[in-house]
Formats: sequence, structure tokens, C-alpha cells
Amino acid sequence: MGEATGGAAPAEGAVLFEALRQIDQRCREHAAGLPQQEEPADIWAGVLYYVGRVSLLSSLEDVGEVLDLPQGIARVPSASRWVYGVMNNRGTLLPVFDLRAFLFGVATSPSAKSRIMVVRRAGFSFGLLVGDVVGIRHLEASTRLAEAPKLGEGVDELLDGSFRLGIERKAVLDLQKLALDTRFNQAVA
Repeated sequence: MGEATGGAAPAEGAVLFEALRQIDQRCREHAAGLPQQEEPADIWAGVLYYVGRVSLLSSLEDVGEVLDLPQGIARVPSASRWVYGVMNNRGTLLPVFDLRAFLFGVATSPSAKSRIMVVRRAGFSFGLLVGDVVGIRHLEASTRLAEAPKLGEGVDELLDGSFRLGIERKAVLDLQKLALDTRFNQAVA
């Protein structure tokens, strides 16, 4: 009996193996291919905010954080009208500049919506007082337009193209160009 069972097993095993091989073959023939890996779109992330009535975008890479406008901002005597003051930001002295006053010559009227965007640049940080921060926008980099809307003398050279959001074109304010601008770096009146 042991010989009959032992002799039949290899034949049954071979038949079973062949059946599994055929099932595998049919599955491979009828299987859908793996989904094609598509390259993700090159995405540009930016912060949308208001300076007066003008809405601007700036690269999210340049904005370290967005703060509520604190009560205790110390004024700086004999500073340019666009120097809003200095504040303590977690133990670090942070100069704060009124972006509207610098770009357009009109001081920002602080409100509950006013925010300070903290710009980080090579170990140095500064804050920009803006009217309101709407939020982060993720846009396809390929949709960036080379031209920016004309905002005025002294402002246009700080712009780096634009994006279309809905029916409007939003200019991109390059915060690194702003930080390097000689006018911006002359804070003493």
C-alpha cells in the first residue's frame, strides 16, 4: 500500500503543478498591466496675501511663518516710515517692516486681519506687516507667466512673473529680491 501511495503521489503532484502553471499562465495573459507611473507636475507653492488692496504671491520657501499682529511692537526712532518696529519672536529680536508703506508709500492700518510674514534669509529673519494672509496656493510651475501686472515704479523690479488665479493675474513678489534691495536695506531716515 505504501508503494501504491508513494508511486501515485508524484503523478498527482505533476498534474497539480501543471494545473497551477496553466492557471498562472492564463492570469498573466488576462491581467491588466500596472498603472503607468506619471511624473508629478512641477508644483510651485506660494503664499497669497494682501498689501492694501493689491493681492500678491510669494514663494512659500521664503516665508518661515505667519504671525498674528502682536500688541507689543516697539517703534524705532529716526527710522524710515516703512519700518514698523521690532518685536520679540520666541526670544529673538525681529525687525518688522510695513510692506505697503515700502512698496506704495501708504502705511498699513492694522486690523484684526493684519499679519506678519516672517521671511528667513541666510540666518537672518525679518517680518513684513501685510493686510491679510489668504493662505497657501499650490500651482503648476509651468503655468507661471513671465510678465507681471504693472504695480508701479520701484515695485515692478521686485516682481518675478505672475500666476492666473481664476480671472485675475496675481503678481509674484520675490522676497529675496526685496531683502537685497538697497532701498529696503536703508531703514534709517
